[in-house]
Amino acid sequence: MPRWLERTLLIIADLIAVNLSFMIIFMLRFESGMYTNTIQLVWSDMQFPAMLLSLFWLSLFMLNGLYKIQRTISRSDELINIVKFIFMGIFFIYLLTVDLDNPVTFGKSILLFYGITLITSISIGRLIVRSTHLNLLQKGKGLAPTLIVGLNRRGLMVQNAFFNRPRSGYKPIGFIKMDAAESVEPEFLTLPVLGELKDLSAIIRDKNISEVILALERDHHDRTVDIIKLLQNHKVGIKINPDMYDAISGLARTQQLHGIPLIDIMPDYMPLWERIAKRLFDLLVALLVLVLASPLLLIIAIAIKVNSKGPVLFSQERIGRYGKPFNVIKFRTMIQDAEAHTGPVWATENDDRVTRVGKVLRHLRLDELPQAINVLKNEMSIVGPRPERQFFIDKITELYPLYPRRHQVKPGITGWAQVKQGYDTTLEASRLKLKYDLFYLENISLRLDFKIIMYTVYVMFTGSGSR
Repeated sequence: MPRWLERTLLIIADLIAVNLSFMIIFMLRFESGMYTNTIQLVWSDMQFPAMLLSLFWLSLFMLNGLYKIQRTISRSDELINIVKFIFMGIFFIYLLTVDLDNPVTFGKSILLFYGITLITSISIGRLIVRSTHLNLLQKGKGLAPTLIVGLNRRGLMVQNAFFNRPRSGYKPIGFIKMDAAESVEPEFLTLPVLGELKDLSAIIRDKNISEVILALERDHHDRTVDIIKLLQNHKVGIKINPDMYDAISGLARTQQLHGIPLIDIMPDYMPLWERIAKRLFDLLVALLVLVLASPLLLIIAIAIKVNSKGPVLFSQERIGRYGKPFNVIKFRTMIQDAEAHTGPVWATENDDRVTRVGKVLRHLRLDELPQAINVLKNEMSIVGPRPERQFFIDKITELYPLYPRRHQVKPGITGWAQVKQGYDTTLEASRLKLKYDLFYLENISLRLDFKIIMYTVYVMFTGSGSR
């Protein structure tokens, strides 16, 4: 079953469950005779509240990842999440309807019944969808063609775990050897050896591979980054079968499939609906900044012009999504032609090139506000990794080959690295920020974006992390 179809079916099932639960509670409240009603309502009076509740529950579930599609998912874990988020929602509804003297509002007991009804109906609906999906997998439909990199003991464990187990969602089709010397006894192989590491790209294209599992022994660990760098140009999911020491020591967060620990290191960055919602949110915030903050923007422009010679705005070429260059727009915070005699250099703490007004703007992060124009032009997002110049990208990539992975998403005005680390001043600072950027890529969601925005507001008022 395609992921978009499974997600659509889950949304439809939840909509039916939410409206069915509301109908049951309405009948219990107004037609069962169990409650005294000074106002008698009919179902036609409740169509608008029912629509609002549907929107509320779908939004709550979306923001908390209940529509994130995985190859396999534990139905018990899903039930636990459903119970948790429904009780969170019920508590929120109770806070909004705490005036129990109003006969139209829900009381405590009816809210409890409502929560139980929601849990039951949503769980049944999702069980039907998930069971249908598993049955399709069992018939071999929707399986992900999978390569195992590593012809060794660890690779055999992955082979034995997934071969002829379609409910895992994976269809292993063969091995890739790390080098010519790597081998196992032929009697242990149930999958063919398709080639060596140098053949990886061609095999991915020829076999329409959608998942790659790295099953590397310790003597090949130093090549992991090179393999990931090779694979990041292909639209494949990448998982690592980690050392058990890493899995049990907390160094690696894993999922368990048929007893095999796997780390998902290159998941889908965002489903389509979240990308659309993120873009709409970007447009809304950018427009609000340019319209509502226009008096502040004017004051800043005048202050910059009075304080130092040069233009108010500063434009500089940066690298955006998929490595495409664009001109980022900022308020000028340094003297005019600050790099005329030095070439590209990072700003340092107490940098003499930063003007007095510039120090204030940097401290409060107000120099970034004109980038709302870049957001409207679809060159940037409100939240994402900060765009960097090609000169620095080349230097950083030499030391940290995974750095270009930041370009898989649009750069942002603010980001997880910015609120945690501040401005870059050295290559070491860039390394630390890269860790935060990669964390953002692995966990990107609207929920994380909202969290970063709240952190950003805090940083703007406190000045923490800025230089």
